[in-house]
Amino acid sequence: MEFWHNRWYEQQIGWHKTVFNELLVKHWPAIDVPKSCQVMVPLCGKSLDMLWLAKQGHTIVGLEMVEQAVEAFFFENKLDYSSRGSNSHIRHTSGPFTIIQGNLFDLEDGILQADAWYDRAAMIAIEIPERPAYVAQIRSQTKHGATGLLITFAYPQEQMQGPPFALEDEHVIQLYSDGFEVECLERLNLDDDKERGLSNVTSSVFKITRN
Repeated sequence: MEFWHNRWYEQQIGWHKTVFNELLVKHWPAIDVPKSCQVMVPLCGKSLDMLWLAKQGHTIVGLEMVEQAVEAFFFENKLDYSSRGSNSHIRHTSGPFTIIQGNLFDLEDGILQADAWYDRAAMIAIEIPERPAYVAQIRSQTKHGATGLLITFAYPQEQMQGPPFALEDEHVIQLYSDGFEVECLERLNLDDDKERGLSNVTSSVFKITRN
């Protein structure tokens, strides 16, 4: 994850959008969770999507490793916040928002028990060998029956070293085959990314339910 620390340090954060993700807005109703539920957002950065989720009445728990990203979220949205915790994991809180700063993979088992989760850019930021450990953390930090919305990004991996790393539909189904139900809500063919030399680019939206 040193790569992402460097990207934040150099302010090369083009993956962050200035509007809410349209696929989140379109498909979140399919997740069908109560307004008062807790939504976990792994590798949240300073994503505006957390604001949209909070406007639905949800309590948001973001997980982020880069301190600069955490500070940017609260500063840019004019949110006063308090901080507490150890050096390994610090909780930053403001109203419905809590961002836990630290290594996602080192979180204590079951510390969150979230009702739902949202992943637009976490799995594609994680190298392929680390993805099973990521899914294990999703299982550990959510309740039985929790539902998640996963938005993927895929391309022939040989076209680019990554990140973002390609995440094919088949890989999603394989990773979540044990203890989850997976439903594809939409699959899109995207325009070629000429700047990065990518073709045959796709994005899929999945509803994932923990058994």
